[in-house]
Amino acid sequence: MDAPITVLPTPDRLWFVEILVGVLALVAVNFLFKRIVKHVRHRSLSTFPDWKEKIDYILFLPFQISLWVMGAILVLQVLGKRFGFSFFENYLNAFRSTGFVLCSAWTLLRWKAVIQRDFLQKDKRAQKMDAGAIHVIGKISSAVIAIVSLMIVLQVWGLNVTPLIAFGGIGAAAIGFAGKDVIANFCSGLMLYINRPFMIGDQVYLPEQNLEGHVEEIGWYLTTIRDKSKRPVYLPNAIFSNAQVINISRMTHRHIEEKIGVRYEDFSKIHTLVENIRLAISSHPDIDNHLPVLVFFNGFNDFSLDLYIDVYTLQTRHERYLHVKQEILMLVYEEIVKAGAEMPNPMVAIPGKLLNV
Repeated sequence: MDAPITVLPTPDRLWFVEILVGVLALVAVNFLFKRIVKHVRHRSLSTFPDWKEKIDYILFLPFQISLWVMGAILVLQVLGKRFGFSFFENYLNAFRSTGFVLCSAWTLLRWKAVIQRDFLQKDKRAQKMDAGAIHVIGKISSAVIAIVSLMIVLQVWGLNVTPLIAFGGIGAAAIGFAGKDVIANFCSGLMLYINRPFMIGDQVYLPEQNLEGHVEEIGWYLTTIRDKSKRPVYLPNAIFSNAQVINISRMTHRHIEEKIGVRYEDFSKIHTLVENIRLAISSHPDIDNHLPVLVFFNGFNDFSLDLYIDVYTLQTRHERYLHVKQEILMLVYEEIVKAGAEMPNPMVAIPGKLLNV
């Protein structure tokens, strides 16, 4: 008697099982990936804080979307083989590669954003790096990631990028001629980041624009300065290529220069008075004695003998500078009083005589 014939399932009958196994495998990979990421994050929290604390934010969403893309492509691939959808089979590999490249680029951009944010927070605490340099490095990194990803995607879809680059060069020349002001501002902004004549937070003065204020933002096209009236002033970056910029925040000293008069009747006390004023100013803790402390009898005015004072203070903040200047003027007046001299009263002229006010 013949043995019973066992009918094996054909591949066409296993398409549903193939989809189910593939989806379960993706779920298992997703579960294992989450466990590994949580373990890495937990270890980073127990050692020292860095970008690993945000590794779940960096990886979870792009990785899950890439798994969904791979699952959808797997289903379409199996269905295409089962029902003869040849159109899908011709492009599924390109879609899969494109999804992987885009998710990888997205992951790198999120990673870059986290690292940039961490550097900016550390810069506020330690002041070790320039925030403007961090911003420009971040923008250049984003542009590089986007361009490289685009080139890879074009290669995946079978496009030859060499003619595209050549055509892009011609187009770039035409666009550059049409938008020369935009390009000039962009290049000037890049030079501001490289040369760093000023940074965000610096107080600057532009004599040609009669503008003084604090730098709030250095963009690719515009630089924002908050003036003394607390109004934002937006300047195209190309202005700084030729404009004179005085960075007040980087000054090492502030200059105190004054002319003070005493009466003609006190001429015999001038020599002693000048020496006493010079000694009093030199002993002030905020006056830099490494630079000349100039106190001299400077000339004969119409109604007074002029004393010239020229010194430098180490206090660069405007409020503190005014406080030091006030103290210096008070010291000068005290020395005049100690010497028994007086400052002249204002004089007014009337027909035939002069009168004290």
